[in-house]
Amino acid sequence: MSTFLNCQHCSHQIHETAPACPKCGAPATKASSPVSNPNNKIMWTLAFAPLIGLFVESIVAGVFAPSQYYAMQDMAASKYWYISLILNISLCMGDEAGLKKDGINTANFGKFSILVPVYLWKRAKAFNHSPAYFWTWIGTFVFVQLSTAFIGG
Repeated sequence: MSTFLNCQHCSHQIHETAPACPKCGAPATKASSPVSNPNNKIMWTLAFAPLIGLFVESIVAGVFAPSQYYAMQDMAASKYWYISLILNISLCMGDEAGLKKDGINTANFGKFSILVPVYLWKRAKAFNHSPAYFWTWIGTFVFVQLSTAFIGG
């Protein structure tokens, strides 16, 4: 079975016996891919971040609203939408920082940290992973959007 490495300069996958990256021409070294299978714990947390964000938003609404009725109105109006946004972007940026700490070049997908589904897709493809966490995020995002449409109605 062939083993592939990530080019240290452009993150393009190259065969372990290749003398140089065919995309950028950088010399290939075994050290160019220090982590072949990065930890996906943050990715799976991120996959459920829309649900986690909705839960945190509802707690914040409950704390700041004078009654349950107003809390439900705040949730229906998406008054605390930025909490989920901050959570999603923070998890992406945290994952990117962890990958950089492990010596992985994130140039091809790290700049998409603020576009969560794009980041999830590009990260899955960069490591030849199943895009399951991407599809899970899409599913939970759609579920949250549909469920909040019916709150307070």
